[in-house]
Amino acid sequence: MIWHYRCPQCRRARQIPWDDIRHEVVCPDCKTAHYAPTPGQDHTAYVDGKTWPQEMEDEVIAVRGSACIAPGCYRENMTLVVRTPLAQGGRISVENLMPACTEHAAVRSNDDFSDWLHRVGKPEPEVASSGITITAAAPHDIPVQTFGQTTGIQAVAGRFSLRGPFPAGVRLLFAAPFVPGPATRIVLYYEWTLEPSESGRVVLGAWPRADQPDFSKGVSGSNRCVFNQHKAAEVRDSSALLELVLSDSRDELWVAAVWVETEHERNVLTNYYLAATADEPEAEAL
Repeated sequence: MIWHYRCPQCRRARQIPWDDIRHEVVCPDCKTAHYAPTPGQDHTAYVDGKTWPQEMEDEVIAVRGSACIAPGCYRENMTLVVRTPLAQGGRISVENLMPACTEHAAVRSNDDFSDWLHRVGKPEPEVASSGITITAAAPHDIPVQTFGQTTGIQAVAGRFSLRGPFPAGVRLLFAAPFVPGPATRIVLYYEWTLEPSESGRVVLGAWPRADQPDFSKGVSGSNRCVFNQHKAAEVRDSSALLELVLSDSRDELWVAAVWVETEHERNVLTNYYLAATADEPEAEAL
């Protein structure tokens, strides 16, 4: 397996056996001693052939998550597929590889990547419109003063249909899958409004996808859910925060969900941020 990269100094194309990537080499053009960049350091560097080293796959998963790239498929990836086929000039590089399950990888042909996604993708499940604004769960979108110092924020994207039934007065607003990773908690920041003397409960839950709790008797009593109770003596608009600590989300697909319990069928939440986060490790004492 040959590793193709560019010299960090003169930027000319270079190649070495993959097994020598940890050894210092000297560029024959600029005479600079250097170590070849790793897959994590250069996403455009590539290897020959149709296989890839484990280090490259690990970087692809770190960048793109471990769920299959096919729309509507949230199975764990078992392999990788190329965005641009090798026959069309594509390379075996972090930049060109995508996670995929075995089923969808088996039908990846030399057609356009977008056409393939359209062909194998499943339509998103129908979810009743709630008027809620779902905002991107990226670090620059989340108020630092709200979430504190966090790292490894994972996007909570897509929609997921939950098995009912739910008790009377409980309305599911949103359910979304998220992939394994460094997350240690689910954080929900939301803005809410209530009429005079009206009350409501906002519930946040998260659990492994293969182990969904029984919600028929209630959603706020589960040890995998947390909730806030709101009541207004007069018309009130405010914001609140819910945090749910995860036992361990590294090894399987998880689902996060938000419910509202009210007496009336109307929107209590007007906007929210939903994110899976990893706490910033505390600095060691000097």
